Amino acid sequence: MTKIFIACALVLYLSAWSVTTAEAQTADVIFSGGPIYTMIRDGHRVEATAVEKGKIIATGTMEDILKMKGPGTKLVDLDGKSMMPGFIDAHSHVVQQSLKFAVVNLDPAPIGDVESIEDIQRKLRQRIEEKQLEPGKWLFGWGYDDTGVTEGRHPNREDLDAVSTTHPILLMHISSHLMTANSKALELAGITADTPDPEGGKIQRMPSTTEPNGVLEEKAMGFMLKALPSPTADRALEMLVYGLGKYAEAGITTAQEGGGVPGMLKLLESGAKAGIMPIDVVSYPVYATLDDATFSRIAEGWNKPARYRMGGIKLVLDGSIQGYTAYLSQPYHIQPASETDREADLCGSDTGMKMVLGGNWSDAENEAAEQEPKAHAGADGYRGYANMTLEEVVKYVRMADDAGIPFIAHTNGDAATDLLIEAIRQVRGDRPRPELRSVIIHAQTIREDQLDFAAQQGFVPSFFPIHVQFWGDRHRDIFLGPERAARIDPARSALDRGMKITLHHDAPVAGINILNVVSSAVNRRTTSGKTLGPDQAITPYEAFSAVTKDAAWQYFEENRKGTLEVGKLADLVVLSENPFKIDPMKIPSIQVVETIKEGERIFRQQ
Repeated sequence: MTKIFIACALVLYLSAWSVTTAEAQTADVIFSGGPIYTMIRDGHRVEATAVEKGKIIATGTMEDILKMKGPGTKLVDLDGKSMMPGFIDAHSHVVQQSLKFAVVNLDPAPIGDVESIEDIQRKLRQRIEEKQLEPGKWLFGWGYDDTGVTEGRHPNREDLDAVSTTHPILLMHISSHLMTANSKALELAGITADTPDPEGGKIQRMPSTTEPNGVLEEKAMGFMLKALPSPTADRALEMLVYGLGKYAEAGITTAQEGGGVPGMLKLLESGAKAGIMPIDVVSYPVYATLDDATFSRIAEGWNKPARYRMGGIKLVLDGSIQGYTAYLSQPYHIQPASETDREADLCGSDTGMKMVLGGNWSDAENEAAEQEPKAHAGADGYRGYANMTLEEVVKYVRMADDAGIPFIAHTNGDAATDLLIEAIRQVRGDRPRPELRSVIIHAQTIREDQLDFAAQQGFVPSFFPIHVQFWGDRHRDIFLGPERAARIDPARSALDRGMKITLHHDAPVAGINILNVVSSAVNRRTTSGKTLGPDQAITPYEAFSAVTKDAAWQYFEENRKGTLEVGKLADLVVLSENPFKIDPMKIPSIQVVETIKEGERIFRQQ
């Protein structure tokens, strides 16, 4: 009885103390006038939220929060609009996306307006005229899709020579896994009929000749990248800040550089030191570019919050399904006609993401290119290939585990996931490392048995549900067949195992739009309007959790971000509609009205 009395008295004392303390605080800003979703649990909302010095100091009823109003407190009326924690991007490539904003946009529908090679040529000519580009100056484009144009092929050197033979022209594929160039660019890169294909790459050739046709796959891009001019430091920072501003417009307050190479890391460090980055960025240096100094820096600061930090290392085990480069356990549904005719990777770009605002490959990157295995077809049909050997995966998993740092691993094909699992078994044996919260990026075709292993290990599957919307029809009809296609990005299966999941948009692949990502995970509707794998759909709350509180957990920042709770950063997004009351099919129509980072407005809709 005495113990119970003492416990009750202690609770009452602490409660009284917290109330007294709260009442003594004066808010800088008070938000009210619309539904405020804390994301603590499904449906949890409050009437008002108080912010002081960039942090949340209270949430609750309007009556209670108004007690914190002082002479200088700003009252923000949401005017019926909804507020929730700022979106957290679980995987994208902020530097490449920043570069893409500065060049000719060649995105196909539904994210762009390019429908033909003729459209590409028109846009390139327009840029030459608008910029009055002098002969000899480079002309860049980004985002073309050979399967998204009426010709059904890549624009080649002849197509680009028709635009100009005096300007070197280089176009990056939507995936960043290949590029195409005109004759002038090939000349400057030293690519001729006698240039051999590098290991892990291909120089496409003219029919019945060895003359390059302009298209460079995977590691063959290294020849071109070494020839590119580099922008000035000021221009590079200008592009980065513009790109991060676009993330802010999408309601994103934390983003990822998920394919960091030396030039990218240097740029992000410069931006952070200059104090010009509006949002937080976490980078993951690619394994092939790691040196001892970089690895030591990761080990020392991977879990120390900052405007910019390196959060671990990046492994790239395969390519993507759309490009016939993902590593599958069973053959592709429709086999590629030949290696030469293989379609390009459309899913996510990692091994090919080496362009850093016009920068060059490092020596380490070039060396890695020479060692990367080639694609091959088995006796039972073509299944794609791994970008890393088992020995390499074991090496880098062990490095990360020994240092106690996370890794993120790109796997689209289930055979690539098998490769990762085998490496984990060799390194860890029967000792899981859930405390590291390592991430499987895309996990597009992860099987049920693989999810069992991932759950036991404490892995975080980060899904790219735009696969379903943008390429789901082609997965069903061409690459995987109906059965396998219906299970891509199996978010429901993961959640049913009690796993935390995150969702991402993989910019610059499919644009910066978290609401479209959420909609794709909830509705699983393809471009043609068909539902693909409805049993893998998740609820709006589960989807928004994956881009707020669970994404914060992925980054080891659950105590600072992801929910609206006392003591956490005032990272907020204001939406035009209530995301939990609107028809789920209309989620993409919701507008980001305002984005707030640590109490400061970084975007407001005009």
